[in-house]
Amino acid sequence: MGLAATLSLLALGVTVGGFCLWYERRPKELGDVRYFPSTIVLTLSVVAVLLALAHLVTLLTGVPFEGRRRF
Repeated sequence: MGLAATLSLLALGVTVGGFCLWYERRPKELGDVRYFPSTIVLTLSVVAVLLALAHLVTLLTGVPFEGRRRF
């Protein structure tokens, strides 16, 4: 995945996460059920942003990201 795709994924994750955060903070009436699972989508967008940031660091430094353990 190149730099443009990583930046696109990062922008998409921030945009979707911002929308879900706005949607979650809107006031709702008691007993009103929302049909859009914004909490789950918000969690997935945060994970996507973190992965995109880790990959962006890898692209900018040239050092591959490795976990704490090597097998």
